Amino acid sequence: MSFRVIVLDDNPDDRELVLRQVRAEFPGADTLALPDMNGLDEALARGTPGLVVTDLDLRWASGLDILDKVKATTPDCPIVMFTGSGNEEVAVEAMKRGLDDYVVKSPRQMPRLRTSMRQAVERSAARVELRRQQELVARHERQLEEELAQKTVILRELHHRVKNNLQNMTAILRMRSKRAVLPELKAELQEMSLRLTALAQVQSRILDEDQLNRVDFGAVLDETAATLERVYGDGRIRLERDISQPFILPVARAMPLGLICYEVLLNAFKHGFPERASGTVRVSATVGEAGYMILVQDDGTGFEDLPERRGMGMTLVHTLAGEALVRVEQHGASVGGSVTRIVSSD
Repeated sequence: MSFRVIVLDDNPDDRELVLRQVRAEFPGADTLALPDMNGLDEALARGTPGLVVTDLDLRWASGLDILDKVKATTPDCPIVMFTGSGNEEVAVEAMKRGLDDYVVKSPRQMPRLRTSMRQAVERSAARVELRRQQELVARHERQLEEELAQKTVILRELHHRVKNNLQNMTAILRMRSKRAVLPELKAELQEMSLRLTALAQVQSRILDEDQLNRVDFGAVLDETAATLERVYGDGRIRLERDISQPFILPVARAMPLGLICYEVLLNAFKHGFPERASGTVRVSATVGEAGYMILVQDDGTGFEDLPERRGMGMTLVHTLAGEALVRVEQHGASVGGSVTRIVSSD
């Protein structure tokens, strides 16, 4: 469609003057000089004009009426008012209603009129392009949100299936442990089952979070300690917990850290109180600006952490420390219990 310019002025001489300026500024433009409001209705019905230039006081209408009609049907159309009447107050009101520029009629203002028309058209094109870009961005954002929602559903389903698989494997190991005849095999199968339980607890907590890549590890630690108390406490080992403050970790760190805490707590419950001795295991977690610290203490017989005397569990602890980005500090003695600190190293 060609570039159309509509000119409205009840003075034929002024109308011709404006048309000459339009043709000079927009060579090849389709110009239309209108004598009345009916002609404007027909012109607007043919499509959006590229520019409208109108006088303020017309015998058959007000320039403000023209402005309102054009903006109501074609909001993006640039409009310039070229008039010998009116004042600053009228100009301000017209600008508020969508007028692009207001030029006072005068032979000396002809260059200003051409500049005003050109800039009005450029600003209108810029507004249209900006809105088009905004619509494209909004459409793209909606698509991304829809894709993210779909991926979140898939990821939740995947986490749910992993949790179910871990629980099924745990149940199988428990059943096999019950049927085992050799005490060593029974104990080993039970510990493997509990290790999977520790992983399953992390997996379960993932599903409780809005962000599927993060988990409240404070809740995981609390559940792990309670599970080991039920299995190994036997009414003679009391568990004390101070994990009231939650702390959020990425899943990639929570998984190995969950196994580390399980092994440290298991070591305290299983080896801290030989010969059915009684006592207390304490686990606490503190969180600060420098990171977090998990503290596991027992008042049992203590231990000596010599590398050659480490079992598989404590070897696993030191192996996973790098993956979990923690330092594991163990302190023990022949009497008086033991202390293990798990300190964030990042």
